[in-house]
Amino acid sequence: MRDHRIVAAFLFLACCVGGLVSVAAHLSGPAGRAVLDRFSWQGILTGSFAAAFDRDVAAGAPESAALNGFVDGATYALLNDAGAQVRAGCPGWLFLAEETLEVKGGAANLAARARMAGMIAADLAQRGITLVVLPVPDKVAMTPETSCALAVSSQARDRLAAWHARAAKLKLNEIDVTADWPAPGFLRTDTHWDVSGAAFAAARVAAVVRRLDGDGKTQVTLTEGPDHLRPGDLMRLANLTRTASWFGPAPDTVRDVSADIARSGGLLDDAPAPDTVLAGSSYSLNSGFLESLQHALQREVVQRSEAGGGFSGALLALLDKGPEALKPVKLVIWEWPARSLTLPLTAAERRYMEIHAHD
Repeated sequence: MRDHRIVAAFLFLACCVGGLVSVAAHLSGPAGRAVLDRFSWQGILTGSFAAAFDRDVAAGAPESAALNGFVDGATYALLNDAGAQVRAGCPGWLFLAEETLEVKGGAANLAARARMAGMIAADLAQRGITLVVLPVPDKVAMTPETSCALAVSSQARDRLAAWHARAAKLKLNEIDVTADWPAPGFLRTDTHWDVSGAAFAAARVAAVVRRLDGDGKTQVTLTEGPDHLRPGDLMRLANLTRTASWFGPAPDTVRDVSADIARSGGLLDDAPAPDTVLAGSSYSLNSGFLESLQHALQREVVQRSEAGGGFSGALLALLDKGPEALKPVKLVIWEWPARSLTLPLTAAERRYMEIHAHD
């Protein structure tokens, strides 16, 4: 590791020197000489020198994804800095900055979403649909031993507790995955849970669903593929995929999960439409969560989750389809990431609340 850091330092300096050489080359040309003519106290004070430099020199420097990758990789290795959108914890561990920051107006956003959850539960109940709610706690909150005292705002630390305080009055069928969590349960270089975390959450959901709606009657078997390397979404956000072998962190080792569903009836028979829907975020699309859920429930589940769906994107899209789209549905599993609670409300969320404000 020490040798890698020495190499990283050398390459970082080389990148800096390369950048200075590029700027010097541009300054030696006609455009550069025109910029230097503006180098005076008056040009500095009025900003004309900086404007000319940005327009004629800096903007003319060649863009290089490889060079940018080396700079970002060296910065991570030397300073443990993963950029504006990602936070570096213990060696090899990355976290989404959004999980750690305070959001202006976050408390009001959370309160509004609690009210909206009550509206959604009532809306589905009128349609004869049971709702099960699965909040996904922040990775930084669930894996404190891997964050190495990463700074987290008080709003971020307390938002799930603030949600529970409000949600308790709504009497939701809510899943708590924090107790006995199989640490770490999350991928090192990705926002999402790993196979063990996804399977644990699926088992917790299944226990509540069986209590509400009985046992499933479909045979579902799971198969796990071989281990393979996969750079996580946080590595991509931090621009660390190109230089992982030099600077780290190493990509995650993952296994793909598949589910085999033994549907009843012959080839020409019409199988009944599944009556259970999963409407969640990217967590429901990763690490075999849907497959583990179907196995734990022993029933087929329709996937309606959306990457980037946040708190309610997938569920509101489902409700927008109208009564006919939900006609065969008896149960909806609503998954969402805790970090979405304090974010500003989306246009779809505001519209839904306005429509149902007087229900």
